[in-house]
Amino acid sequence: MPKEKGRATRERVLSTAQQLFRKKGYQGVSIRELARGVGLREASLYYYAPGGKEQIYVDVMVRDLEHHRAGLTKAVGAAQPELHLQLLAAAEWFIDQSPPPIFRLFETDVHFLSAENGEKLFSLAYECLYAPLAVVFRNALIRGEIKAVDPILLASTFVSIIAGMEHTQQAHLYVGSSTDAAKSIVDILMHGLASSAPLAD
Repeated sequence: MPKEKGRATRERVLSTAQQLFRKKGYQGVSIRELARGVGLREASLYYYAPGGKEQIYVDVMVRDLEHHRAGLTKAVGAAQPELHLQLLAAAEWFIDQSPPPIFRLFETDVHFLSAENGEKLFSLAYECLYAPLAVVFRNALIRGEIKAVDPILLASTFVSIIAGMEHTQQAHLYVGSSTDAAKSIVDILMHGLASSAPLAD
């Protein structure tokens, strides 16, 4: 029973921390705020995270990234082996789940982490988000569906667009459904922005 209670409390710590870090970033969140959000004393919080705020942040990001790797792999694997269907499945997954705050990690938060933890999260972000999508693009190239373009470049572009879509929805700049957004993104990636009919001279 005590072990189960401990696991439940740790899960509560990570869930609360995830919400706070997403909203404020690493520097914007204090141990005091984390403890208050969970309903623990600061000293008690260190029982679940001896490494303090940095350990909590890293644990939150690891959990988030692993969650997306599992979900992304499942979504893509369930789709037929056609690029537009696999990308649609990936886009819908990301939009529905909300992608991890990768850009904040890369641009800001990493500067407040140890070099070891920064490298750990960089590597994991690649393995969980970019590598699975690179495989999708590489297989599409092998099937002859697309021209030769660096799969990692395509994967990173895809993730960037999806992450930007989240901010667009949060700012109420796009009022359509997540499915419509995913379809539009994939259509642009597959066919570009140009009209199918050439303009008259």
